[in-house]
Amino acid sequence: MNALDLERLVQDAETCVRCGLCLSVCPTYRDTQLEIQSPRGRVMLYAAHAQGQVDDPLAVLEAAYDCLDCRACQTVCPNDVKPGEAALDARVTLQKGRPQGWGVRAALALFHHPILIDLANLALVAYQRLGLQALVRRTRVLERIGLGKLQFAESLLPGRPVHPAMRLFHPRRLRPDGEPKGKVAFFLGCVMNLVFSEASKATVEVLRKSGWEVIIPRETTCCGAPHIEEGDWYGFERLAKQNLDHYGRLDVDYILTDCAACGAELKGYVKHFAADPVYGPLAERVAAKTRMFSEFVDAEGLPGSARFPFATTHQHACHACHAQGVKDEPERLLRFATDYRSLEGATDCCGSAGVYNLTHTEASMRILERKMAAVARTGAKVLTVENPGCLLQLDLGARRFGPEVKVRHIAEVVLEAMEVQEEPPR
Repeated sequence: MNALDLERLVQDAETCVRCGLCLSVCPTYRDTQLEIQSPRGRVMLYAAHAQGQVDDPLAVLEAAYDCLDCRACQTVCPNDVKPGEAALDARVTLQKGRPQGWGVRAALALFHHPILIDLANLALVAYQRLGLQALVRRTRVLERIGLGKLQFAESLLPGRPVHPAMRLFHPRRLRPDGEPKGKVAFFLGCVMNLVFSEASKATVEVLRKSGWEVIIPRETTCCGAPHIEEGDWYGFERLAKQNLDHYGRLDVDYILTDCAACGAELKGYVKHFAADPVYGPLAERVAAKTRMFSEFVDAEGLPGSARFPFATTHQHACHACHAQGVKDEPERLLRFATDYRSLEGATDCCGSAGVYNLTHTEASMRILERKMAAVARTGAKVLTVENPGCLLQLDLGARRFGPEVKVRHIAEVVLEAMEVQEEPPR
């Protein structure tokens, strides 16, 4: 099991010069103004625990879970201190590599069986099309019977229609018109496939229209991000090795994902398996081939001069801009294809952060309300993002706080721009 590196924790505390740059970007510090809710405060707490000065592992664990793991602090830190990564390591070590509570264990177990995700997708499609979602929201019946937290979780489901999962009905291979530029393997994300399959279909269609052969392996399992975020090292290790066994040996030019969390995890396998003689080389190969959608399309280009007819703005998913350094690419892509409006604080977390909006709901909603106020100031009609958790959170934000903006995955906007270009003149 990957253990908490006690020497690194002490080194982080000694390296931190307390300059305060992290305070300006940390969502929890800005919300509370408490030092313990800041990256440097957590770093000091972890180090104190490592040195035996704090003999309260539950307090350390609570501080680790209060962190959104957005890693904005790591982007701005001049001394390469990594409080976000340390928070995940602390969760794993203090929980001995096992998730907390039966509910969390049961939820994480679903991700080991993709067919269960597909069945949940069909249930969600039926839930919407039978009118049950509208009924539950109109009557707030879950809240009335004392299930307020479940009512809030239900409100995170998108207002737009959910479509059947790609794994069930989509072709395994898509061939482009003409000579292909190369071959891309599309990584089917769990929540993307569960809730936003139409966005993933847009992703692969953009690739196909751009001249790439796309294969969609059914052997894909969850990337492991939900597990490592909940301290479940053994679940994460099992899933990661399954993906490495398949994608590390796959004969493709690129591995493409439209989920920022999946992209960060696929590239991050190197950290966890570097010393493994079998999985270390596979992790290196997967990391070298993995690309985010916007990262790939920005580098390879779009055919023609596609234009989207509405003003757009973009929220950067934390696991894209901070964990992978993918920031300029989606903005360049949107400037090329749309009337792009810059979003103030676009790299600030929206408050989703895995299940943070469920475990720290009030703080999450305060963060989200500020985010939607910034979106309103852009005057954009469409807000794009490249991560399913952010899509759920921002869609809720548009319904709860305004403005009247459509929340879309960036691939959907790019595909619509391409289709507008292809329409014959009237």
